[in-house]
Amino acid sequence: MSDKKKVGLFEKLLYGSGDFGLNVMYTLFGSYVLYFYTDVIGMNAAIIGSVILLSKMFDGVSDLFAGHWVDTHKGRGGHCIPVLMKWSIPLVITSVLVFLVPDSSVAVRVLFVFVTYNLFNTITYTVVGLAHTTLPSYVTDDPVARSQMMIYKMLFAAITQTIMANIILPMVNFFGGEKTQMAWVKTSLLLGALGLIPLFLNAFVLKETVENDTLPENLLQGIKAAFKNKYWLMTVGIQLGCSIQMMFNLSISVYYLSNVVGNMGLMGIFVAFCNLPGIAIMIGLPMVIHKFSKRNLCIFGVSLCLIGQIIFCFAPVDNIPVLMGTALIRGIGFSFTMGLVNAMTADTIEYGEWKNGVRVQGVLFSAKGICDKLGQGLLTSAFGFFLTSIGYDGLAEVQKASAVSGIEIFFKYVPIVIFVMQLLMLVAYRLDKEFPTIVKELEERRTAHQEG
Repeated sequence: MSDKKKVGLFEKLLYGSGDFGLNVMYTLFGSYVLYFYTDVIGMNAAIIGSVILLSKMFDGVSDLFAGHWVDTHKGRGGHCIPVLMKWSIPLVITSVLVFLVPDSSVAVRVLFVFVTYNLFNTITYTVVGLAHTTLPSYVTDDPVARSQMMIYKMLFAAITQTIMANIILPMVNFFGGEKTQMAWVKTSLLLGALGLIPLFLNAFVLKETVENDTLPENLLQGIKAAFKNKYWLMTVGIQLGCSIQMMFNLSISVYYLSNVVGNMGLMGIFVAFCNLPGIAIMIGLPMVIHKFSKRNLCIFGVSLCLIGQIIFCFAPVDNIPVLMGTALIRGIGFSFTMGLVNAMTADTIEYGEWKNGVRVQGVLFSAKGICDKLGQGLLTSAFGFFLTSIGYDGLAEVQKASAVSGIEIFFKYVPIVIFVMQLLMLVAYRLDKEFPTIVKELEERRTAHQEG
């Protein structure tokens, strides 16, 4: 392990901008791919849900191999930089392939969806995204600087999602319209090309200075070390809740606004209300992160989300001010958990090394990704089957009353369960108090090892 490297503001902001590169592609994919499959090319929601669930299982396994590979393989520039250099262009190519579903038989379409969904989400996005998420732990071993880099990453994610939510549909309409397949293809190609710029800048400018001297002997040992890390398991639950909330904001909200509210044109402003407060808060978080407990800030944030959701549940569906106002409340709360959960996961690296004698970085982030993606897959699959069960037809001009009321119930009440789950995890999370002692003992061990 090296001495703590100081990371300047420019480097932190540049690192954060890498999430712009990732999110211009993933926001299109995460927000509209289900809508594209069901409403643009007319595929059955239950079939698509099943394909996505199966794909998420493969996606989770790929995270583990990608994490172990990043940790144990080093190329010119380090562990993560070579990955960004070599895999960013394939990431763009596979993001475009997702929308090139042929006009053919159901079997051919399902096979094409399965292959292209996994090429993008399971392989290229997993490899590039994991390398970028792990990068701060190789740039510096200063926990404050590392946490600040993670927060800037989430800041750029929130900014990008807000911008994309407001320009994707106008862009699609410019290229031919929401129901035109090639319009989505052209949009994905343009956004992918834009995303390459910050990813390559990350690879060319940032420098890896930290080397890991306590690597796991093999992937299995790394996985065991992760699942013996109780605080890592808690951050997994918190991250899962954040990802599901993001799916409600970016994907399931499309169906709610279109069918329950009756105005999908509100999508841009809805996402803006969900994300804009987070942008403001995450700008300030890096400056105060060393003064406050990450756990207590997250408890405050999740409590706000729960309050906002309860108010939303009792409001009439045609009350747009309440819809946007409660989105704003949830957005403020969400900014704390989403902004800090990766920083909390990074802290569990030291805890795991202190507890088990093995330092795993990529594996911790990738194993967390498995649980996260399986949760997303289960939610997407459940929602797909749910849509079919309530009689939803993506090509129908007007949906059945049962479909509209079902979407309303799903959108209002499922998030409450998620927020309660997150609160329980956060109450049990005590690493913030223990962390200074852990870091001190680790430094003593390293000094003794070097002298010995």
